[in-house]
Amino acid sequence: MVQCIFCDIVTKKEDAYIIFENEVVCCFLDKYPINKGHILVVPKKHYQEFNVVDNDSLTQIILTSQRVAIALENLLKTDGITIMQNNGIVKDVEHYHMHIIPRFLNDGFSWIEPGVSVSKDEFISLSHNLKEIMT
Repeated sequence: MVQCIFCDIVTKKEDAYIIFENEVVCCFLDKYPINKGHILVVPKKHYQEFNVVDNDSLTQIILTSQRVAIALENLLKTDGITIMQNNGIVKDVEHYHMHIIPRFLNDGFSWIEPGVSVSKDEFISLSHNLKEIMT
């Protein structure tokens, strides 16, 4: 396996500001935060993509993310929280992770929507195809 900074943090080979960990997940402050208090929640087992993470790890990640979000809201008196993760070529580290980002009014972080147009026929086709795959 290629060197993984998150695996090195989990195994304490690299320093990080760890705020919580258990046998399944590790949470630490992002070294390059979008806002003060930006935390990463990572499974201790290395997974490259969301679609291969085991159910126990996914459960622990989302429940821990909720705990982290509540703690940040209370500690920093946030105006909101953004919880997100990226896959494929848009992710910055090749180890699955969840971002918990404290949000503040006018903090400069934004979600830019490109204004994609989808026709009614495309909605019908897409929903039909997804329903077939999901059942």
